[in-house]
Amino acid sequence: MSEIQDLSHAHQWTHDGDEVLIVKCVAADGSSHGGFKWPLQVGATVEPESWNPAPTCGEGLHGWPWGLSIGDGKDPDWQGKWLVFGAKREDVVSLGGKCKARAGVIRYVGNWWAATGFVLAGQMALVHATASGSASSTGERGSASSTGERGSASSTGWRGSASSTGASGSASSTGERGSASSTGESGSASSTGWSGSASSTGWSGSASSTGERGSASSTGASGSASSTGWSGSASSTGWRGSASSTGESGSASSTGACSAAVVTAFDGKARGGPLGVIALAFHNPATQRSEMRAALIGDGIGKSKKLKPNVWYRLNEAGKFVECEGQQ
Repeated sequence: MSEIQDLSHAHQWTHDGDEVLIVKCVAADGSSHGGFKWPLQVGATVEPESWNPAPTCGEGLHGWPWGLSIGDGKDPDWQGKWLVFGAKREDVVSLGGKCKARAGVIRYVGNWWAATGFVLAGQMALVHATASGSASSTGERGSASSTGERGSASSTGWRGSASSTGASGSASSTGERGSASSTGESGSASSTGWSGSASSTGWSGSASSTGERGSASSTGASGSASSTGWSGSASSTGWRGSASSTGESGSASSTGACSAAVVTAFDGKARGGPLGVIALAFHNPATQRSEMRAALIGDGIGKSKKLKPNVWYRLNEAGKFVECEGQQ
């Protein structure tokens, strides 16, 4: 595990190995900027056509270190192929939010939500490692609160709560009905356990809830919310936010402009903001396979064949988007 001072050095973080994990999206055939073809096999070695260690775009393998700053330098292709590649820290150069590497090894190939999940443990450890203040509570109904830049709070136990207030703070709650809240720019909140909740408020914040009936909420521009478990819910409010729910009967709501909401299990529902996109899963009886359906959201101003903004949709038996009854 490497030692770094703050999140601006995420390109030098190696977590529990000797590699920096970098997230990237490419076309379905592996092609990227300039026609460069990425290998789509886990374990494959990849090198750029040319390499320049100067902190400028070009001549390197570009991506987002540990899934941070997704969208910096390139609009994400949510329907494309997503990769995670590992690179030696001495081969990685920061380009602000994104980074570039001299060489790498493919560690994951798949979709965007699984790619970000692949690096989540390292990402959370990174945020915690850069915290300057910390608070920890262990036991029933315990609470922990940290206030200040880069602070961290952790609570472990039944009905525990953790709160972190300040830029780049992190909050983690583990246990039944636990809650975690992070307020401030680039903050992160994680809750693990049955009926837990996680809330992150601030620009580029992230919230993750894992467990049955868990909920995750992220409020702020470019925020992300992820809920994993049966009947979980994820909500992201803010420009270019994203919400992902994985588990049966889950729901995802992303109500800011140009946002994305995805539910990757059956019987889910989703809604998106103006000029956004939603995606839902269903079982296609004709092909006897699981499939995803994606749809664009209109601007809500003029007439359009696109879906209505901020309206809940589900998929019918034919895989068509229909408005949910009893909109709330």
